[in-house]
Amino acid sequence: MQKALFIIHFSLISGTLLLSQSIDQLKVYADQQYEKGNISIALKEYQRILLFDNENQFNEVYKKIAQVYFELEDFDQALVYYDFAWKAAQNDSVKLELVFRKTLCHFRQNNYYLGLTELYDLPEELSPYFEGKRMLYFAICHFGLDEINQSLQYFSEIVDPTGYHQIDSCLVQLNKFEKKYDPHKLEMMSIFLPGLGQTVAGDVGSGLNSFLLLGGIVAYSYYTMLAYSILDGTLVLTTWFYRYHTGGHRKAYALGSEKIQEERNATYLQILEIVKHNPLN
Repeated sequence: MQKALFIIHFSLISGTLLLSQSIDQLKVYADQQYEKGNISIALKEYQRILLFDNENQFNEVYKKIAQVYFELEDFDQALVYYDFAWKAAQNDSVKLELVFRKTLCHFRQNNYYLGLTELYDLPEELSPYFEGKRMLYFAICHFGLDEINQSLQYFSEIVDPTGYHQIDSCLVQLNKFEKKYDPHKLEMMSIFLPGLGQTVAGDVGSGLNSFLLLGGIVAYSYYTMLAYSILDGTLVLTTWFYRYHTGGHRKAYALGSEKIQEERNATYLQILEIVKHNPLN
């Protein structure tokens, strides 16, 4: 009986050791795939590690999975695993970094209010490093919410006067750009003159196509009125003209929105470079 119990006990210990070794090997392989850029393969292996890690010895894998989802731009899943990583973390500094990673996910989804919520949940007393990072993220949040004055106020806490004036100049230029390509203005242009909004937004081909297409519909409607009746011509005009006219001015609005978002992204990256090279000493 004792011999049988000993054998069972030894088998359990051996199985646990083998499983641990197997997970270690999986971890090494997953890390190698991640470093090589094979993030989809790495993701599968990290998920397998969690499946077999009954002793919760590989909790750092939650952060790895979150980072993979972030790089895949699946920010909802990234947030889920950053939450898991935060709950599993034992180190306060690691927890703080994970909060900032979650905030970045909200930024990438344009959920700036949720980003503010994460930042307001941080402890009041932070080290200079984390306090500077909080100021930067507050500035980015308010920038994303078009609250430029508040954004500049936070930037003034982390950059020197030269950097501040450079950021202010960037925001002034962005404001001019947004006024030029205001989606509502472009849409109104295309409502009054088909194709004009798309042309101003830089899509000359789409603008010309819209103008010629709608011009052709008007000409055909006039021909139908002469050849058949006013009612037939009116039906042609209202059916086809409305459809393509609506599509044209919606296209103009979408083009304006896309150009502004691209410019905002470029300005955001430019501001980060200014912050990097002009820290407040």
